[in-house]
Amino acid sequence: MDEQVIFTTNTSGTIASVHSFEQINLRQCSTQSRNSCVQVGNKYLFIAQAQKALINVYNLSGSFKRESVEQRLPLPEILKCLEVVENDGVQYDRIQGVNHNLPDFNLPYLLLGSTESGKLYIWELNSGILLNVKPMAHYQSITKIKSILNGKYIITSGNDSRVIIWQTVDLVSASNDDPKPLCILHDHTLPVTDFQVSSSQGKFLSCTDTKLFTVSQDATIRCYDLSLIGSKKKQKANENDVSIGKTPVLLATFTTPYSIKSIVLDPADRACYIGTAEGCFSLNLFYKLKGNAIVNLLQSAGVNTVQKGRVFSLVQRNSLTGGENEDLDALYAMGQLVCENVLNSNVSCLEISMDGTLLLIGDTEGKVSIAEIYSKQIIRTIQTLTTSQDSVGEVTNLLTNPYRLERGNLLFEGESKGKQPSNNNGHNFMKIPNLQRVIFDGKNKGHLHDIWYQIGEPEAETDPNLALPLNDFNAYLEQVKTQESIFSHIGKVSSNVKVIDNKIDATSSLDSNAAKDEEITELKTNIEALTHAYKELRDMHEKLYEEHQQMLDKQ
Repeated sequence: MDEQVIFTTNTSGTIASVHSFEQINLRQCSTQSRNSCVQVGNKYLFIAQAQKALINVYNLSGSFKRESVEQRLPLPEILKCLEVVENDGVQYDRIQGVNHNLPDFNLPYLLLGSTESGKLYIWELNSGILLNVKPMAHYQSITKIKSILNGKYIITSGNDSRVIIWQTVDLVSASNDDPKPLCILHDHTLPVTDFQVSSSQGKFLSCTDTKLFTVSQDATIRCYDLSLIGSKKKQKANENDVSIGKTPVLLATFTTPYSIKSIVLDPADRACYIGTAEGCFSLNLFYKLKGNAIVNLLQSAGVNTVQKGRVFSLVQRNSLTGGENEDLDALYAMGQLVCENVLNSNVSCLEISMDGTLLLIGDTEGKVSIAEIYSKQIIRTIQTLTTSQDSVGEVTNLLTNPYRLERGNLLFEGESKGKQPSNNNGHNFMKIPNLQRVIFDGKNKGHLHDIWYQIGEPEAETDPNLALPLNDFNAYLEQVKTQESIFSHIGKVSSNVKVIDNKIDATSSLDSNAAKDEEITELKTNIEALTHAYKELRDMHEKLYEEHQQMLDKQ
């Protein structure tokens, strides 16, 4: 298992390994806007081309992986940002009662794209149908789109200094011509450049501890608690409660001396890293003071500060005199926090490894620096493989994902390498449907459309004798009753486990226990019979003893 980094510049695209020196370039790749690249599972890479109404599709897995463009998807107009809403990892067949894994050719449910004017497009990828278009999702260009909570919600940010949270069902509903956002955040005063969502997520916002971090050109970081978004019933029942409302609660605001371009969170939500024109800085969300005292910066200080949140100012450690722990308490009392400088460069993009030990920093010179967070040392620097480094431009997209080493530990196979099938000239026969330009009329119920979808392999072989609740509920209850009687049986139950062909065959000693139960029942019956016979003999003995005593008295 290794990690690969995918980054694009104004004129190139590169795929490299984090822990090795393997590297390849993507052909015909040109981007000028951030968040214009999105990875579709572990197979495809979508890149919106600069100054072209076109999406280039690259294949990154299997025997069909190529450096050149796999497929081109024409668009109605030029897109700036891309995002996909993935399917679930396992699908359940209600008829057969079998869990199916996702197949090799697996497309996300939705593809979202934004334009320079703030328009939002929503496509169904399995059919290519244009489900909806939101003309004025933002007043200006959208800077980032992200789906959270398994695609139930969509978050967008824009140059209009707003962050909007949408419900996905509202965006794709055929009966909703003009979808309304769930809430709008407009605390920033300048364009919102980036945002991140914490790793602690659940099924719904109301039952999770999800936090939203937003950064802007106004040199502020704002943290919101999304779990306090209440329903309309809660709002009517708690009109005087300031902690319940339709707007997320602002927990804290961090001000910096520089305009912020990017932000990334630690996988365990312990720290955040921000990128500015003056360098990359780290901020511990569990701030350490004198001694062993640790303060949670995102914890609300009281009811009066719930709506506005606490305000902190970030200062560099090297700008302080001494920088010891004694100074941290005094600075914290004044609302100032000390942040560490990780790297001095003009940062454009940030990403973190899956274990939280490495920080990937993309700069305006087209380079990606891999730095160790603990030691703040640069391990290696990745550059685009080209002869003219001056024309590369800044790093516009930066992605990381784990992958398995296959085919002799090769990260990527060119078109001439690997074993290609004899048919189709070595190309993948499964193509992505073309994206339509006209909105689908969902109100016409008789209008059908095709969906390209492949069913995956079953997750595991099922026992044909195993009853399922959807097939035979009564048999399922009898089976559960039998299992409960086995596990609740008094006494020790010895079992033998045999492994044959990587399959576990567990045979319990149920038959021997049943024989023992019959033997115990028989013994109890015999004991009762003996006890009854003993009582009869005792009564006869007492009668004979009394008669004998009477005869002795007469003599």
